[in-house]
Amino acid sequence: MQQKPKIVMVGGPTAVGKTALAIDLAQKLGGIIVNADAFQVYRGMDIGTAKPTAAEQAAAEHRLIDILDPRASFSVAEFMRRADAEIAAIRQAGKLPILVGGTGFYLNALRLGLPLGTEGESAVRAKWQHFADANGELATWQELQQRDPAAAAKIPAANVRRTVRALEVIETTGQLFSQQTPPEPKYDALVIGLTTDRDKLYARINARVDQMLKEGLVAEVQRVVAIAGPNAQALAAIGYKELIPYLNGEMALAPAVELIKRNSRRYAKRQLTYFRNQMAPHWFDLIQEPERMAQIEKLVYTWINENLSDNAE
Repeated sequence: MQQKPKIVMVGGPTAVGKTALAIDLAQKLGGIIVNADAFQVYRGMDIGTAKPTAAEQAAAEHRLIDILDPRASFSVAEFMRRADAEIAAIRQAGKLPILVGGTGFYLNALRLGLPLGTEGESAVRAKWQHFADANGELATWQELQQRDPAAAAKIPAANVRRTVRALEVIETTGQLFSQQTPPEPKYDALVIGLTTDRDKLYARINARVDQMLKEGLVAEVQRVVAIAGPNAQALAAIGYKELIPYLNGEMALAPAVELIKRNSRRYAKRQLTYFRNQMAPHWFDLIQEPERMAQIEKLVYTWINENLSDNAE
């Protein structure tokens, strides 16, 4: 049986130290870092996305950073296409691909090789989302219950996203959602999750936002708005969208900054939940236990060498 390509994934919430870990692994294990953050792909969005600095990018090679103008759209399908190509090139060069980012769905879709979707699927999804918005979560769930009782039994009525997804799959494939075959992972991925005590994490997030303001975040947002306009997809990023009302004279700076901090903390909580429930990482707290870096290095080294034949092209 042919071995799947090996890749390392470093995930976790914002401000937890993913970049530092990835650089350490790349330097010690012969790796090249592939960005898996949905907004670090945009040129000129450096401060607010916590993009690796010039020094960090010089310390280890990075791919998929600064590849798009902020006027461009970006999707999980585009990320997967580009990441697949980068992984193949990195492995061809005899290096270890290290995927790094906090956008858990991007990492998981790549790991599993999830279907990218089609325009038809998107239209069906939009139809059912509109139904849910107009009729409520219970009515939408009841639609699923009529079509696929087994799927409805496993999806809470309050989980509108999964209900809509199930209805979309049924309509586009002609098969029951409950009878769908689980995806076969595309890669042999070692997933490392970084976390820490919630109070410490939130304090780090608040401090990072303050530092971003000192480094010129407001001016950066102004530049991006001037290039792309206030409705660009790139400006949906936390740290950018909250400052647009301030730039428009609709909000003072202090409450806008507090909104960035609040939204960043809430996003970190969602990131942790996603990684925990969807990707089952090996968890480490390098903030409170920095000495465990050596344990991570050993884990990755051992995993790489479990089956050397899988590196043979």
